[in-house]
Amino acid sequence: MLVKELRGNFLVPISVPNIAAGGAGGGSVALPNNFQIVSASMVWGAAITGAATNFFTISFFNRVAGAGTVQWATAIAYSNAVNAAKATPVVLTLSSTASELQPAAGDVLSVEITTSGTGLICPGGTLQLTGRWR
Repeated sequence: MLVKELRGNFLVPISVPNIAAGGAGGGSVALPNNFQIVSASMVWGAAITGAATNFFTISFFNRVAGAGTVQWATAIAYSNAVNAAKATPVVLTLSSTASELQPAAGDVLSVEITTSGTGLICPGGTLQLTGRWR
């Protein structure tokens, strides 16, 4: 049986490491087959309290050659009044462009952390990507 013949939704986790204030980093996964993104949520390892000047932004890209700037979900800036609770899924807003939710075999989906000002500690967590093999 081929992976694309499997039915139903599958979870593809992407680990995001702890990142010190002012740092950058993230995680990624290379897809072995064509995929259809159905939903995604970020589950943090600790609570986050956003800050007005010094904060981090988490962004979601398809980083394959030729599609390096495809943002498949809306970035979240943990700035003033943007908070997250420990172990509580933060549901991501997916792209409204259908083709951006259909990465191909070999595409690399990345979760990227960047900072503003001196940054804010990123507690690390797991992106829970749900979709279907196609």
